Amino acid sequence: MPMKTLSSTLLLVPLFMASLNVQRLYAAEELQSPQQTTEQHLAASEVAAAAQNPPEPATDSRSMATTQAYQSSAWFQTIDLTLKRDFNNNGFYSLLYARFDAHTTYSSQPVYAIYDLISSNGAVRRIHTSSIFTLYGQSSQDWFAVETNLVSLPRDYYKLKIQLVDAQSGYVLAEMSGYDNTTLDRLALEDQSSDNYRPVVVVHEESGGSFGILALLGLSCVYLWRRKQQVVQNSNVTQYLAAQHTASGSNGISAQTRGNQH
Repeated sequence: MPMKTLSSTLLLVPLFMASLNVQRLYAAEELQSPQQTTEQHLAASEVAAAAQNPPEPATDSRSMATTQAYQSSAWFQTIDLTLKRDFNNNGFYSLLYARFDAHTTYSSQPVYAIYDLISSNGAVRRIHTSSIFTLYGQSSQDWFAVETNLVSLPRDYYKLKIQLVDAQSGYVLAEMSGYDNTTLDRLALEDQSSDNYRPVVVVHEESGGSFGILALLGLSCVYLWRRKQQVVQNSNVTQYLAAQHTASGSNGISAQTRGNQH
């Protein structure tokens, strides 16, 4: 019995060690400024099917890769960037669209992308970490795109930095930013809440003791109205005193005479 138990334990040890060697896929990156972002890409099955019959690769296609800071077994082949939504026409945009196509030397490689915005003073804001997707050799069907509505973002000229990370090891495979590629430099961006239509309010001010013609007309109208009210009041008082005098004459005693008698 003891020998049987020991042999069972020895059989379980390799299985346990094998489970420790299983590679895990992960994309855990802290976001300093999470943004409202939607991802766009072809279905994984569609990309995998297209990779089964790839077109003839271009000669030395890697030399045609877009300018980037770092590349290894994977690299950025192309990058398309679009800025949208400038409702107040101030030259700053509140929606960012970025699409890239990356290639790898392997037949397939799971990766994820990290997106940072770098302000003019060098402050870095991590705005998005993508879901995991797969690169298939030099296929052009495995492109990946994000569309971000910018919130809580000060108006500034930003650099965009994109890192491509191996989802199995966590190592950075490629990186490009506005420091290396002018397409990603000086992006005029602002918070979407700042990008609204604003009514134009025109204010005219008169100073130095002078009044405009409208102000003078207004004062004239007020003066005439008050003058008219004063004339009406004086007329009413005169009529009232006359009526009182007539009434006192008929009784033979006036208010003044009554006072003198006392």
